Amino acid sequence: MATIKDSGVIVRKTQRDDLSEVIAMIQELADFEKMPEGPQLTVDDLIRDGGFDDASAAPVFHSFVLEADAAGPADGANRERLTSMRWPVDPASTRPLTRKLIGYAICYYSYSTWQGKSLALEDIYIRPAYRGNGYGEVFFRALAKHAKESRCSRVDFHVLNWNPATKFYRRMGAVDLTEAESWHFYRLQKEAIDRLVTE
Repeated sequence: MATIKDSGVIVRKTQRDDLSEVIAMIQELADFEKMPEGPQLTVDDLIRDGGFDDASAAPVFHSFVLEADAAGPADGANRERLTSMRWPVDPASTRPLTRKLIGYAICYYSYSTWQGKSLALEDIYIRPAYRGNGYGEVFFRALAKHAKESRCSRVDFHVLNWNPATKFYRRMGAVDLTEAESWHFYRLQKEAIDRLVTE
């Protein structure tokens, strides 16, 4: 995905120097989701798994950040400009403008035996002070563009049923598969994996 920017905001690929702030936002998201003890990763884990220490290694995940300039959050007058910006904007480099990170997204590729390559969106987060300014739509559209450029047939993600962002995702065209197709999401935790392979 080419870096996408407008006055006040930029969406770009995460860089190694961003990772300590990304870890902080992962914790903020966990706190919001009422699971403060959930995150167990370190910056070193993200460096390793994201391929930040070895350019030749295939990353386990891809990450993007949302960055604001020093002027602070966009006001209501900027909302229309942010959500109707031309795509893509391709600046000369992806260096941070101010390192004022206000959001992040982590995703990875998965595969559907029905539709082929797909993008699994693990996290998307915008800090509370920057919500309601059109940034969410800018960020989500940028991720959709990344999925399209990567030849993904769909984007999959999970949302807690009480999260007010569900209305936003529906507005963006997302379908609740639990409602529409009766799918349930299951997980085999590490302890269950250990038990299965040792019993």
